[in-house]
Amino acid sequence: MVKKRQASRAIVIAGFAAIAVLVGVMVMLQVSSAQNSEFKQKWDAIVFDSISLTQEYQAEEGKWKAGQYDNSTMAGIVDKYMPRYQSLIDRANALETPERYTEARGLLVKAIQTEKDSNEHFREYLLTGNKAEYDKALDLFSLSLKYSAEADAAIKEAG
Repeated sequence: MVKKRQASRAIVIAGFAAIAVLVGVMVMLQVSSAQNSEFKQKWDAIVFDSISLTQEYQAEEGKWKAGQYDNSTMAGIVDKYMPRYQSLIDRANALETPERYTEARGLLVKAIQTEKDSNEHFREYLLTGNKAEYDKALDLFSLSLKYSAEADAAIKEAG
């Protein structure tokens, strides 16, 4: 009778332990899900702000192409945009990133940084007339678009 009672007690304790483990796993999954959700919300905000900044900047460049701005004025406009690009880079670098999204975050940072670099070379072209700077600006902008597409693919692949 004592052995049955001990066996019964062991089964009850094992059952409680199994329930505790399951609850622990569920809590960990919830925390992980919340972290992923928070990351994605912040990611989306940075991406939206980046797209808006690019569109805004491109509108200014369009005015330059239409002759509404001279080179010096456009170079000043480029200067005004640089801190905004840097702010986006800083925000992306500061993201608390779950391991599965590390590659995507790195690509997002590269995309924004490369676009910023493109604009800096464009500014040099505006001030110097050096066609090589203009070509470099175009190459970097294309590379930025590539990194952006890769970041988008990486975030989708990560889930």
